[in-house]
Amino acid sequence: MMTKRSLSVLLLTLAFAVGSIGLAHAPPSQPPVIGTPIISPTSPTSSNPVTVSVNVTSARSTIKNVTITYTNDNWKSNTTIVATYNATTTTATGQIPALASGGHVEYYIVAFDNAGNSNLNSNNGSYFTYDVPAPASLISVSTLTYILVAAGIAAGIGLVAFKILKAPQGKSRQSKSSSTQDQNWTRSSA
Repeated sequence: MMTKRSLSVLLLTLAFAVGSIGLAHAPPSQPPVIGTPIISPTSPTSSNPVTVSVNVTSARSTIKNVTITYTNDNWKSNTTIVATYNATTTTATGQIPALASGGHVEYYIVAFDNAGNSNLNSNNGSYFTYDVPAPASLISVSTLTYILVAAGIAAGIGLVAFKILKAPQGKSRQSKSSSTQDQNWTRSSA
């Protein structure tokens, strides 16, 4: 027969056991760990998309997804892409499109695990960054063309001026023949 005391100890033991089971199956609260990303190519041009790769791990769960959020207009607008995650290498990879007009890119990474935890790596609020140089502009090519054409015209004008200045300073043949006609007229009139 059970006494009140035995019943209390039994209930307490049962409650402790159930509580321990509940704690053992409680979702882990440790967020994923996000490493420092690397970009490829390391010095992108205006025609290169940039691949961002980063190591992401979770000690108590599996990674659900990883996102890369980026801007090229100082956060007036931004774009979020879902990275591809390789659980074997624990590497997340995403691609930021080429910036045809060049510019400055800032980005951060967020990782989510299957236990509902997430973590942000924004480089301590400074964001990860890279710069894309502007392409050679068509206006520059046009300007160069105008300069070359102007130089060609100036050279042509200079050549004509040189020939004019180099010409003999005496009377021209037309003037001589005109003088001869004048002399002939004078003889026939007399």
